[in-house]
Amino acid sequence: MLPRHADIGCDDRRVRGRRGVLAVVAVVAVALVGALPGAPAAAGVVVHEETVVVGTSVQGRDIVAVHRWADGATRPTMVIGSMHGDERAGSRVVRRLRELPLPDGSDLWLVPTMNPDGAAAGRRTNARGVDLNRNFPRHWVSAGAGTSKWSGPSPASEPETQAVMGLLRQVRPRTVVVVHQPLFGVDSYRAKSMTLVRRLGRELDLPVRSFDCHGGCHGTLTDWHNARLPGRAVTVELGARASDWRVRHTARGLVRVATPA
Repeated sequence: MLPRHADIGCDDRRVRGRRGVLAVVAVVAVALVGALPGAPAAAGVVVHEETVVVGTSVQGRDIVAVHRWADGATRPTMVIGSMHGDERAGSRVVRRLRELPLPDGSDLWLVPTMNPDGAAAGRRTNARGVDLNRNFPRHWVSAGAGTSKWSGPSPASEPETQAVMGLLRQVRPRTVVVVHQPLFGVDSYRAKSMTLVRRLGRELDLPVRSFDCHGGCHGTLTDWHNARLPGRAVTVELGARASDWRVRHTARGLVRVATPA
């Protein structure tokens, strides 16, 4: 079930629309849709499932998270399948994660996409033309106006950004994996835990690489999370084309990483 923690995070600069962020947190706490106990599990393990509406997009589409957990779960892992609407492989990984058996003690939060408008249009940005992975309030700069990498009018200006910030503050996952395409690797740039980066590389059969956005990333989810919240956030980049085998292999590897030792 959704934990309730005090928010001790702070941001590099004032976030416009702060009331919107708090409203999203309230939605996360109360908007539980369809609890499904007894989902597929490893032998003898009961897996519970509930769907949470964490906010809405610019065009009013629901941003949804699916919580799957086995009895005894204490260490949440969150997987965000898609931030950029034209990168679809991660959403396929999340669908596969909803089907897999879970070992005892597993706790998964699955976000198929945090950009449903972009996914519907097959577009990198949200409906206002903002690259959500340039919009988080950590190392934010005003850049890219008129391009698909526009950081937006201000830090955390977008409802999708605010929704995911609210979810992360509430859940406080031990591990966050954000799936992208097409660079093919596990990102070591500004990594909070190289142990986790190397483990993901081994489990997913991906090289460890530094994706520095050609000179320095700004406004990314992983940077914001790693500076402001407990736990570790890592970017996993799949290739431009992800086969069904790659999707299944990635999902199985993520379950292994999420399973308590």
